[in-house]
Amino acid sequence: MTRLSISGLAKRFDKVAVLKGFDLEIANGELISLLGPSGCGKTTTLRCIAGFEQPSSGRIEFDGADVVRLPAEKRDIGMVFQNYALFPHMTVAENLAFGLEMRKVAKPEIERRTAEVLKLVQLSDLGGRYPRQLSGGQQQRVALARALVIEPKLLLLDEPLANLDAKLREEMRFFIRSLQRRVGITTVYVTHDQAEAMVISDRIVVMFGGEIAQIGSAGDVYDRPASRQVASFIGLSNFIDGTVDGMDGEYCNVDTRLGRMRCRAGGAPAKGTAASILARPEVIVLSSTEPQDVNRARATVAERYFLGNMIDYRLDCGDGVVMQTQQPPHKVFEVGASVWFAIPAGQTWLLAR
Repeated sequence: MTRLSISGLAKRFDKVAVLKGFDLEIANGELISLLGPSGCGKTTTLRCIAGFEQPSSGRIEFDGADVVRLPAEKRDIGMVFQNYALFPHMTVAENLAFGLEMRKVAKPEIERRTAEVLKLVQLSDLGGRYPRQLSGGQQQRVALARALVIEPKLLLLDEPLANLDAKLREEMRFFIRSLQRRVGITTVYVTHDQAEAMVISDRIVVMFGGEIAQIGSAGDVYDRPASRQVASFIGLSNFIDGTVDGMDGEYCNVDTRLGRMRCRAGGAPAKGTAASILARPEVIVLSSTEPQDVNRARATVAERYFLGNMIDYRLDCGDGVVMQTQQPPHKVFEVGASVWFAIPAGQTWLLAR
């Protein structure tokens, strides 16, 4: 296991600043996801760690040793790419053995390690097959096995599930997470898929425009986003704009177009501050009778969509305010119906506006 430390990492291509200088600490055995939209710099960060790109400035340390000037082949990295990059003319076992042969590992040790890793990724019976004879999920497991068989210091994965169908992608998320925990290797995982990052990560690094916007657990970035931009990118969001009217213990009172509301806050914003209340669709409760919650208002059901395990509603709250909520499939309200909705104060979050 390896501790990865990044400080002041910046990268420019001509006059374009792709990475703008940031710091990141990754502990031994930790799995970190770099999450963000296309062009935010997450893959460039991974390539700098791997040694495929030379940073314009900054340090990258493996267990305290700066590796910025160290060639990629000497960094002891296991890399898994989006397209798997398997050798089509080699069998599965030969693909795994290739990296070990390049490292002059003895043949008995190559055979031992290959068999061991194939068992680890549950492909023991497929060592004699060629990549074209495997499914997409099996090819992805071979790519993981090839990265692990060399026993690297770090495992780097660049959107490894992007080419799989939705069901297989979901299965592979859990497989990769389980495998990483068993092996205990420090891992950096690049993705633009929020659900993927939330399933597999110890911590998520949210990136926009070459900078880190927030670092935290899945619960942190989902329930307590650092900004409206983070909240909008991760999950579905309702934003209720208003003005802070003071604190009430750990809660903040906010005057909004839907009336006065209470919400959680990370600090104590000054009275008169423009702010937004974040309310995720799944926390909003619909009813035909007036609830007792502090945060309640009337609305009209404008749209309804059946999604199988839930029903998605759009609520017209008047004054230009539209809310999205998701309810259990047995809880049906007709389009055009007048309803009440309640937002539990403990499941909200105040964001600067």
